[in-house]
Amino acid sequence: MSQNIKNLTEKNQYFLLLAVLGMLSWGGSWASAKAVSSMASAEVLVFWRFFLTFLSFIPIMFIFKQSFKINLKAFAFIFFAGVFLSLYTHIFFLGLQKGLASIGGVLTTSLNPVFTFLLSVFLFKQKSLKKDWLGVGLGFLGGLIMMEIWNFSYEKLLASGNLLFLTASLLWSFLTFSSDKGGKHCSPFAFSFYLYGIASLLNLFFAFNQGVMQVFSLSSLFWWNLLFLSLVSTTFGTTIYFFATQKLGSNKASSFIFLVPPAALFFSLVFLKESPSFYVFLGGILATFAVYLINKKPLKKAKI
Repeated sequence: MSQNIKNLTEKNQYFLLLAVLGMLSWGGSWASAKAVSSMASAEVLVFWRFFLTFLSFIPIMFIFKQSFKINLKAFAFIFFAGVFLSLYTHIFFLGLQKGLASIGGVLTTSLNPVFTFLLSVFLFKQKSLKKDWLGVGLGFLGGLIMMEIWNFSYEKLLASGNLLFLTASLLWSFLTFSSDKGGKHCSPFAFSFYLYGIASLLNLFFAFNQGVMQVFSLSSLFWWNLLFLSLVSTTFGTTIYFFATQKLGSNKASSFIFLVPPAALFFSLVFLKESPSFYVFLGGILATFAVYLINKKPLKKAKI
């Protein structure tokens, strides 16, 4: 019995390590995307990221013995998710062309759950608790501090890329709902496989007249970063997240998302030499705590 418990503990530690690596790769994607954001148009970057990810999911489907069959409902939700993912990633690259990867990584990822919660309450009538609204308040306060709202001007908000990061965060919330609904009709692996396939086709239309094949003349720096974005951050990070969810439970696995903002700050500092202001750190801490409150399960009342 004790040996079985020991083996289970060792396996959990292995899955925990994989989940941490997956989240670190998500955080690193902001620095990597910033490095290539000025090397090609957003349309071209989005297409190649999605297409390489789609190709990499083919062996993943066979390795994990996943079925390629999906029903019509799943396809409908995957299509809408592909539209939202395409819009999100376009704005993701456009924001990085203007702003810093550090603040983009913290602002976008930390406000995603806040926007998702608000949409759940107002659009889908989800029940909420006081701690949820406290989390929303802290999340918005953290966002305002990161954007240094006391120096607010529309021109500065647009020039800094922060308005684009906010828009990307909102779009990711719509993507979350589409993914949640579609995931009920097929496996998460099949969902991702078809999601990136559809997103590739959608973006090929826009990238075709933007020099989609000119990327082959770019430097190795471009390709190393693009491969990291596609294979490491997206394919590896997403697959590991799904795998950890199955083995550890969705609640425990989702808590690792808290690692993404600090990872984005760290990689931006090391590889891009960005020096985020004190307000980015302060706002990021508040926003991360807000995510914790929103995701924290309420304590059950003891029976008397």
